[in-house]
Amino acid sequence: MDQRPATPRTARPTVPSTRSPAPPRSVKVAIRAVWGLVAVMALVVVLLVVFRDDVIGAWASGHEGARELFDRGGREELERGGFAPPSFAPVVATMVVVAAMLVWVLARVLRQGHRWGQLGLLALVLGSAYASVSLGFVLAPPPAFVAVTVASLLVESLAVACLWHPDTRNFVAAPWAATDPAGDGPQENPGDRSP
Repeated sequence: MDQRPATPRTARPTVPSTRSPAPPRSVKVAIRAVWGLVAVMALVVVLLVVFRDDVIGAWASGHEGARELFDRGGREELERGGFAPPSFAPVVATMVVVAAMLVWVLARVLRQGHRWGQLGLLALVLGSAYASVSLGFVLAPPPAFVAVTVASLLVESLAVACLWHPDTRNFVAAPWAATDPAGDGPQENPGDRSP
């Protein structure tokens, strides 16, 4: 038998949880939609490689003298004629990597309930929508790219709708300011006072 005196057990103080509540469905769908947008961008890279000559032909049609050379002998004739056709695939592949890293960071921040995650993803999606319209319709790319542009605009619309959904807005509503019960605005944190 143990001869040590029994020490009373004290209750551990409860520490308020710093974890944010589970994100609503609108946040989860928005994040999936933005990742879908990254997948669409990756598909564009594949299409740029597969349809390289068509893309260069679309580029050549906007440059004086290049279209005639391209029609005569393709990319090789353009290079012999002094034109340097751009290579779009490496640029877009780099953009996919950067976009994936941004989405990863901003999605994690949004899941934690921070408004700047929502606004950052919204800015990415709106910038992507602008690029989709200008590159997919204004510059007259090959038909495969127009189809991808339409799909991209649908995904972007879903992402914007979910990012601006009332459940998402309530989830990220001002987590940095505790409201004063008297209704006079944010409370002053005692640690913020100067000595």
